[in-house]
Amino acid sequence: MNELPLAAPAEATSPASNEVLYRKWRPQSFAEVHGHEAITRTLRNSVASGRLAHAYLFCGPRGTGKTTLGRLLAKAANCAAQQDGEPCNECDSCRSFIEGRAMDFVEQDAASHNSVDDIRQLRENVVLTPMASDRKVYLLDEVHMLTGAAQNALLKTLEEPPPHIIFVLATTEAHKVAGTIASRCQRFDLKRIPLAAMVDRLTYICQQEGFEIDRPSLEEIGRSATGSMRDAINALEQVVTYYGKTPTADQVQDALGLSVDVRSGQLARAALSGDLAAGLRTIAHVRDDGADMRQFAKQVVKYLRGLLLAKAGAAESLDLPAEMAAEVRAEAADLPKDAIIRGLQAFGRADFRDDPSATGGSLPLELALLDLTADVERPAQPSPSAEQRTPPQRETPTPKPAARSAPAAEPRAETAPAPEAKEKPVTPAKSEPAAESKAEAVPAPEPREMPVTAPAKAAPAAAATDDLLARVRQASREGDRQLSALLNGSCEVLSAEGDTVVLGFYHTFHLERVESGAYKEALDELFSSALGRKITVKYEHAPRDRGSEKAEPKGGHLVKAAQELGARTVSPTREGEGGPDA
Repeated sequence: MNELPLAAPAEATSPASNEVLYRKWRPQSFAEVHGHEAITRTLRNSVASGRLAHAYLFCGPRGTGKTTLGRLLAKAANCAAQQDGEPCNECDSCRSFIEGRAMDFVEQDAASHNSVDDIRQLRENVVLTPMASDRKVYLLDEVHMLTGAAQNALLKTLEEPPPHIIFVLATTEAHKVAGTIASRCQRFDLKRIPLAAMVDRLTYICQQEGFEIDRPSLEEIGRSATGSMRDAINALEQVVTYYGKTPTADQVQDALGLSVDVRSGQLARAALSGDLAAGLRTIAHVRDDGADMRQFAKQVVKYLRGLLLAKAGAAESLDLPAEMAAEVRAEAADLPKDAIIRGLQAFGRADFRDDPSATGGSLPLELALLDLTADVERPAQPSPSAEQRTPPQRETPTPKPAARSAPAAEPRAETAPAPEAKEKPVTPAKSEPAAESKAEAVPAPEPREMPVTAPAKAAPAAAATDDLLARVRQASREGDRQLSALLNGSCEVLSAEGDTVVLGFYHTFHLERVESGAYKEALDELFSSALGRKITVKYEHAPRDRGSEKAEPKGGHLVKAAQELGARTVSPTREGEGGPDA
């Protein structure tokens, strides 16, 4: 496939006036390429010295000049009168490239020719000698779209091509290109074109075409292109087509969809100040004017990003005019950084795919505004601090009984009537021993914290069963992985007394699988080996909530002992085990 027509400037060929601007003003020399001076100098030196590589890989975002550099390289390599690596654009070879009839330049779209058969056809053609030039150049655009098999088929030819062949590979996604291919190429990474270089190129085109557009408007066009020269030239042509050769700044913004910039700032300020009503009114006005809500949301995010950069002292990276940059700095000075970050997060999460109207409505922006204003209002509410203060208020009654001796016996008299009633028939009913018992009980408020430490005495039993099951799981992992998987997180040891171990399974299907007999002998041997004696394993269904019920009987005597020391049970217990408070 021959390359697409490469048009020269208007003064070079007459049909060029009918072409779109980005093709009409495609660079015809390395000097006309803006924003990639280091790359163009390297290519120019390679051509001038005659030390051309057999393969080049150009990577970068769209519209940054990958295919343009590939075509310039092919033209300069075959130019009969190149000067310091630059093509002369006057010899027969250069004219054939400009007019799109170069027979030794093949441009192939790898996105649509990505099969193994296409690469095999290319391999058969590369052996043919050039027909009109010294070198034959193959430009494969979007090479990352080749299938894996196609990339493997290209690899051998790319590694050892004929001496007259130059491969130029272009891609927007370099990470998808096989490493074996990239390592055999000279790689050049094209960055997004800087705004200044883009405006210089647009200014040159306007001068040649007779357009009268001021530099701030051209900067707006360049910023809207986000580093893509092709997009910038297309936007310039769109503005001129709609408003003529002398558009105003407002007309440029309107053509680019930037007329909502002022209201985007209004919405951002209302959101950061927590003014929900003003923010909703702004969104409604933008929606009623028929503006693109997605574009408006981007402008809000862009505005908030500018505030954040200005707050951080990096306003110069915004590429704003001096007066606008000063205005942004002044506005950001009075705003807290956390509020700006919350605003960016809220509006950045606005997803218009979730809009039920499916027409780019205002609901996503309204939800983002509600979320942000709610965050702004939360710090003013004292509820979090009040919750933090409540624990000390609940603990204040507990030290008070320790400070007073006589009244402290009254609440204890409420908790101990049942034990005293049982002991009275045994001990003589005298007032003095009773007073002594009360007096001895006075220093007991401090040891009342023992219910917290008492359950810890039951920990060794639980730890022993957990350790036993862990050892069994480890042993099964080394022997039978299926059994190990069955025991992992699906059961627990309910009891291990004598020569019997009761294993409780959380789910019935695990219990049924074990009871089927497939693992019974293996489990008996594993537990016998872990405990050092003959063990018989029994199985029960033990749902996960059984653990809390099972822990109560084990700690029953400890609870009673703590209650005899004056402790009170807080959590509900079963009948017969809870003591006086049950």
